[in-house]
Amino acid sequence: MRHIVFLIAYIYFLLIDCKRKEIDILALTIYAVVALITIAITYKEINTESLIDTIFSIAFGLAIYFVSYFSGEGIGLADGMYFVINGLLLSLKENIILFLTGIVVAFVVGMITFYFGKFKNKKNLRLPFMPCFLPAIIGYILCIV
Repeated sequence: MRHIVFLIAYIYFLLIDCKRKEIDILALTIYAVVALITIAITYKEINTESLIDTIFSIAFGLAIYFVSYFSGEGIGLADGMYFVINGLLLSLKENIILFLTGIVVAFVVGMITFYFGKFKNKKNLRLPFMPCFLPAIIGYILCIV
């Protein structure tokens, strides 16, 4: 059930981020509430090991959020909040793989866009971050199916 909630939220955030290049706080709040309800429904699956993993996964999301905050939103505050909420649904390993895949894909796409793009002001070039997670999400789907 956690995987389904995560994937539905990802598809929604992907569409919103591609369309507006930002994620609204209301959608993140709804995602957090649904994630907490999902945890309440699946509480029988929680043991000490999974609880510790969840705490570390949330801490990883908080680290991304604070890096974003102190770097002048280099990643985006909403993306940091997204990883905090993902910490409720994903393991630390899954959250880290998702983030690192996004960073690598964003780097490659950014370099290609920077060098071959026809932008007049490359200094203010902004990329939506959610589409960069797509390779990890596809791999994630293939692994759970």
